[in-house]
Amino acid sequence: MLGDLQRRKAAYYFDLIDEDDNGVIEAADFRERADRLAESLDVSDGEERAQLRRRVMQWWQHLSTLADENDDGQITREEWRMYWARFKVAVSMGSDRQSISNLQKAARYTFRAIDRTGSGRITEEEFLNWLAAWDVEADEAVFRRLDRDDDGYLTEADLAEATTEFYLSNDPSAPGNVLYGELPEEVEQL
Repeated sequence: MLGDLQRRKAAYYFDLIDEDDNGVIEAADFRERADRLAESLDVSDGEERAQLRRRVMQWWQHLSTLADENDDGQITREEWRMYWARFKVAVSMGSDRQSISNLQKAARYTFRAIDRTGSGRITEEEFLNWLAAWDVEADEAVFRRLDRDDDGYLTEADLAEATTEFYLSNDPSAPGNVLYGELPEEVEQL
């Protein structure tokens, strides 16, 4: 069962992904996200923009495979809630290594989308630009919470740990809770 904090994060994340606020998550939301990310990162090269879009759309393909129960190309709030609950149960039982593998895969897709230079590191500027593409206002304090070793950048492992906490932790002090900015106090429940 999802804890209160997990339900709030799930609802907040749904609202962030639902770019056009039509009440469902769909491929168009990810295309819009890719365009916003390209704008916030000032990506003007056509091939680089196309590569960024492919990376973001891989994320949609992965997510829709896991959460779109009726294969209609849309993820409803109910499907989203069920996806998070199934994931939590599978992980808590410890028998489903595939769930953790899928989560790590999602973290890698996200990392590649943020790491524009391909350096293997996400700088504070890259991360804050990523959040800006989500229309999330954040400052360096959010980045510093995720930068646990205070080395000035995030690695793929750092992002994977934060992603795991975002999905699974019910601990209010877990750094991964701010993966998509500070969680608002008021969030519509799933």
